[in-house]
Amino acid sequence: MTTDIKLLEVVENSESLELPQTVDKPAKKTRRAAVVQNKSVTVDLDLDAGSSRCKFVVNGWAGSYPSVFKEVSGELPSGISGCFSLGSKNYAAGRVTSSLNGTLTEAFRDNKVRFLHIWLLGALTNCPDLLSDIGESRKYKGKPARLKITLRLLSLSSSKKNDIAKTLQGIKTFTWEGTVFEIEIVNTDSCLYPEGYGSACLASAMLLQGSVSTQEFCVIDLGGGTLTFSTYQVGKKPRAVEQTPGSGNGIKAIIERLSIALSRTDRGGIQFKKENLESALQNSKPDEKGGHSVKYRHGQESLEIGDIVTHALSEWVAEMPIVESLLTKVSQALLNGTPVFACGGGFAVTVIADWLRAYVCADIENPQFLVLENPQNINLTGLRYLNPQSQKHWGDS
Repeated sequence: MTTDIKLLEVVENSESLELPQTVDKPAKKTRRAAVVQNKSVTVDLDLDAGSSRCKFVVNGWAGSYPSVFKEVSGELPSGISGCFSLGSKNYAAGRVTSSLNGTLTEAFRDNKVRFLHIWLLGALTNCPDLLSDIGESRKYKGKPARLKITLRLLSLSSSKKNDIAKTLQGIKTFTWEGTVFEIEIVNTDSCLYPEGYGSACLASAMLLQGSVSTQEFCVIDLGGGTLTFSTYQVGKKPRAVEQTPGSGNGIKAIIERLSIALSRTDRGGIQFKKENLESALQNSKPDEKGGHSVKYRHGQESLEIGDIVTHALSEWVAEMPIVESLLTKVSQALLNGTPVFACGGGFAVTVIADWLRAYVCADIENPQFLVLENPQNINLTGLRYLNPQSQKHWGDS
């Protein structure tokens, strides 16, 4: 039997033959699942975290709360303003602190910038209906509500701009009554304005459209912790050319002097509480004798302390060199014919405002001194005059 040599060679070399190869089909691209989240809600927030009160305007609604907060020990109550959770800690800001246990922090103890994030969240949670409306209107109930905040911040701490921006950028989420909120502040690099800037905006608008011809004006701002004197150039966006703060010489200092003056008379062991003295001042009224009635409530009786308030104001000026210096600046400006506008919570107190007006205007003919309407809030609400369409004429209400 013969074997075909060529056939054997083919069989032996069969492993070297190239076999048809299968071509892998390209894998189908898988679509990434869309990130489901709620639509951002725009919030306009103007904030003035003062030593005494934290004032704010949220979407046009103006409010304030005492500049205190507590890191609360235990759970937070529901249905009460100013309560929120940040990280693993619970906080309460404002009047609610008096009814909760925890560590108290006060703004006037150099805490205005350090705890700016707390004052901001305190403003949001002290604004009625804001967070509840946003939480209820979100489409995805299991997802965080989202806030896109445009912030305008009043502060004397312009030298701490980087610290302020860093603090604001650190606010990412907080929880309010079981709802998680995500925060984005869209203008951290351009949110800072000088203290009292709202008053300057209103004053400049009044001068631009009024009959008074001047290139400059002054603002005297008496707040809870500070008395500030500023000089501005008139313009659509006024610019400060001078700003001198008297830190620690605001209403708190006046109340301290008043407390000392009251202690000089034996009143049978009556203790004059700070918050009650402040309330008495706020309720002061002009009397028929040309003075002011200031009544302090103690038990079932009311003590008339109007005369003592006058003594306390005199001592506040005499014993505080910076106060006397700033009020002298006001008088000199008025004497030069420069308009001076007064603002701040101190000028919302009738007895203080009238006493200061008489002091700085003494022996000056036709002084251009005006206490702005709603002086306790105008530093914030006056920011609306940055919009030229909102400007009013001098003397308009």
